[in-house]
Amino acid sequence: MACAALLGTALAAPAAQADAPSAHRHVVPGSHPGYATAAADTGPVPAEERLTARLHLGSRDPAGLAAFLKSVTDPHSPSYRRFLTPDQYRRRFDLTAQEHRAIAGWLTGAGLTVTRDTPHYLEITGPAKAVQEALKSPVHRYRTARGTVTAPTGDVSVPEALGSDIVAVSGLSAPAAARPLSSRATAPTGTPAVCSDHFGEKPATGLPTAYGKTPAFSSCPYVPAQLRHAYGAGGPGATGKGATIAIVDAYGSPTMPADADRFAQATGDRPFRPGQYRQQVTAKEWNVGPACAPPEAWAGEQALDVDMAHGLAPDADVLYIGANSCLDDDLMDAEATVIDRRLADSISNSWAEIIHSDPGHLTPDLVNAWNLLFQQAAAEGIGVYFAAGDCGDSSPGAAETGVNCDMKTTAAQADFPSGSPWVTSVGGTTLALDRHGDYAWETSMGDELSVLTGTGAERAWGPVPGVFAFGGGGGPSDFPEPWYQHGHVPAPAAGTPARRATPDVAMEGDGALPVLVGLTDSGQFQLVGFGGTSAATPAFAALQADAQQVTGHPLGFANPLLYALGGSTAFRDVTDQPAAAGPGPITAVRDYGPSEDEKQRYVLYALGRDYGLHAGPGYDYATGLGSPSPAYLQWFRRTGGRLR
Repeated sequence: MACAALLGTALAAPAAQADAPSAHRHVVPGSHPGYATAAADTGPVPAEERLTARLHLGSRDPAGLAAFLKSVTDPHSPSYRRFLTPDQYRRRFDLTAQEHRAIAGWLTGAGLTVTRDTPHYLEITGPAKAVQEALKSPVHRYRTARGTVTAPTGDVSVPEALGSDIVAVSGLSAPAAARPLSSRATAPTGTPAVCSDHFGEKPATGLPTAYGKTPAFSSCPYVPAQLRHAYGAGGPGATGKGATIAIVDAYGSPTMPADADRFAQATGDRPFRPGQYRQQVTAKEWNVGPACAPPEAWAGEQALDVDMAHGLAPDADVLYIGANSCLDDDLMDAEATVIDRRLADSISNSWAEIIHSDPGHLTPDLVNAWNLLFQQAAAEGIGVYFAAGDCGDSSPGAAETGVNCDMKTTAAQADFPSGSPWVTSVGGTTLALDRHGDYAWETSMGDELSVLTGTGAERAWGPVPGVFAFGGGGGPSDFPEPWYQHGHVPAPAAGTPARRATPDVAMEGDGALPVLVGLTDSGQFQLVGFGGTSAATPAFAALQADAQQVTGHPLGFANPLLYALGGSTAFRDVTDQPAAAGPGPITAVRDYGPSEDEKQRYVLYALGRDYGLHAGPGYDYATGLGSPSPAYLQWFRRTGGRLR
């Protein structure tokens, strides 16, 4: 809806009219990055240097698209879930072939070469002089904290006749890059390390007290069967059969799906049946560079995502799409691969970037292009799920000590694309099980870390309170409050003016009490604990696949129904200090295995202490509506997924 407000009615025009020297110009708002200041300017790009850019396309009928989306996603609407096929979407809302020809004619007439023409963008290349003349903005080089990069000196523009057919331009500025939202949380299984079979089972005797009591060793990493039991997933008729979960990350593991099959067998589950797992990975086209975490790091993310999706929806098909890099252009291509052909019912994304940073690479116009892609997914009945982040409120204060933060942040903010009003933002919790393996309680995912200090009688945990290390993301985003949150998000959380609040829901993802993952590292298959909202996101996408099987039809964009169910027994209300955990700080000791220095072996976590975000009764910025209870799937069984 924020995107629709910036788009206009798309206008067709012949190439000659579009290129007329006297034509007025239409400015592409938000196409000038904030780092491109006069003080940082080092001069123009040479006129003959070749540049490559993408011109991202709008919708032919943004107002009609907004109205259609409201009717097809509102659970109270008679048109609820009457989705479009990709062909129907193209015919109603994509630019026409004539409009594509008008844009291409203008570009080629300006001396540029169109190297790619897709429903979402035209990619061009040519000398800087021609690019600058076509877009009416010089391109200069600028000094930033991350080196010297290029950018237009102001917002670019296009001929007025093309109007809002073009909503964004990428490639002329430093590329926006995403980071995976997972962290290894334990040593590999087999390492002599102590962990509890259930929360609080094994006191950490022999180690100092903390917060006035003896802490216990952290729970052993959770396997899918434990998570299915805690959240009511995977029961008869609710195993995801008939649904397809797409997973989009960067790059791809050479040992997948063999790793997932070994993991399933090691944890007592079924491996993938033939054809149940598919992937699209083009290693020869990878763009590996300093802007992205290496493929090996993304391989761990892929393993986590696949294991969680398969673990909580064991009969769902899984389609892995490996983007050629972590850069926005490549990730958008990967996302569009699923959406343009409707290859899946849901897309799980365990990566994020931030809007407010130094240098700021994610420009407002590119955000608009992302949102239009997510709107297309909603129109086609594809649910898009994004991890809310692992850095609390993503402020500079959180980034000082957080282990999975973007150090370039300049303000507290919701991560993107998690903050988009057209995706479901999945936050994190810390899950505790009792001695029977049943659900005990959850608190917000937020860990303060203390280490052993001193020797002998001076041996103690310090500092106490600890320093922030890991926490679920959330908070207000840069978008107005969407209609489905009206009346469901309390005024203090919505802000003034009211903004899109994140996350929407939350599930287990804490590195202090992690989930188990199987992956090959340095040629050796390992079972390792992982933490992050990266675990919660594919888990919730899998739960939605289970619900789809129960109802017999795709669920589509989840948020309007989630908020309609808010406050019901479908969700457990998660708080920082759950009554079932008892009074006082909640703590756990993680044993990382033998070390010559015990200060490297043991770490104390104080739980439920997210940075800048707090979980209280009702909706909150730390856990959203809460975590799904077994009553969530029961509601779908009882109602077929429709409000009565």
